[in-house]
Amino acid sequence: MFKRVLIGVTFALILGFATFAATQAQTDPEAYGSDDCGECHEAVTAQWENSVHGHASIAESFLAAWAEADNEPECLACHTTGYSAATGSYDKEGIACETCHPSNPAEHPQKIMQTDISSRLCGSCHVDTFAEWETSEHGQEELTCARCHNPHSNALRVGSMQDTCRTCHKEETHFFTFTAHAEEGLLCTDCHLAAKSEPLGNGHSQISHTFSIGSETCTDCHNEEMHMPGSNLAQTMGNAVMMEASILPADTVESQDKISTAQPSPSSPYNFAILAALIGMAFGLVGSPWLEKWQAKLRAEKVGGHDGQ
Repeated sequence: MFKRVLIGVTFALILGFATFAATQAQTDPEAYGSDDCGECHEAVTAQWENSVHGHASIAESFLAAWAEADNEPECLACHTTGYSAATGSYDKEGIACETCHPSNPAEHPQKIMQTDISSRLCGSCHVDTFAEWETSEHGQEELTCARCHNPHSNALRVGSMQDTCRTCHKEETHFFTFTAHAEEGLLCTDCHLAAKSEPLGNGHSQISHTFSIGSETCTDCHNEEMHMPGSNLAQTMGNAVMMEASILPADTVESQDKISTAQPSPSSPYNFAILAALIGMAFGLVGSPWLEKWQAKLRAEKVGGHDGQ
């Protein structure tokens, strides 16, 4: 009986170890490489192939700008995948899957494919945009780039820019629809993501990502109104006052003038006397019952004293 148990335990250990070794064995890298992502992730791969990231090194706009920059090799560090500054070679055209998924593809799907969704990764190429975002309220709240941008298609996660803002700023976007700006067809991004006027910097961002509004944002549309000559401004203000007076009834305008020109008068000593009299009257009314009881007690004590004599 003991031998049977020993043999059973031995076979169990052997089969268990063999099974564990088989399940932990790495798949041949040639069977599952970084080029095979589309076999399982077909939709995502299709998005990437048609995206700005996917065409980062072959887009005509990049090739033209690269030629103007005398084919600077450091440009390939952001526009290709696996670029080596020492050899000047790279593994793949464009920004491929392994840029954001740094795990070894040979270990997938047996192991989870790690994903780097940090804004700092985006900032390694989009330097200026990352610096702007980092100091913005979005950056302070740690709302990463991937919260608004789909890294595969490079489009917004929600259909339009206005819808993207609305996913978080529900109350603001609701009341914005009733403003004069909205009636003119403006969107949140027309002011909060204004186009840059200075030359493009590192990262080639054409839109500011500080999300703040400066005076230059207003002057782009309201320049004449904000910098109107003094005479015209005075005339405009005068017309506004006259218009207000024509709309309001005469007695209302007169009463407003009285309110605006009235000066506070010094306090009269009679006012204090009247106030003191009112306080005394109230005190007398409230305290009279106790005063009457006190007087009655004194009379009773006095009468009792005379009877004792």
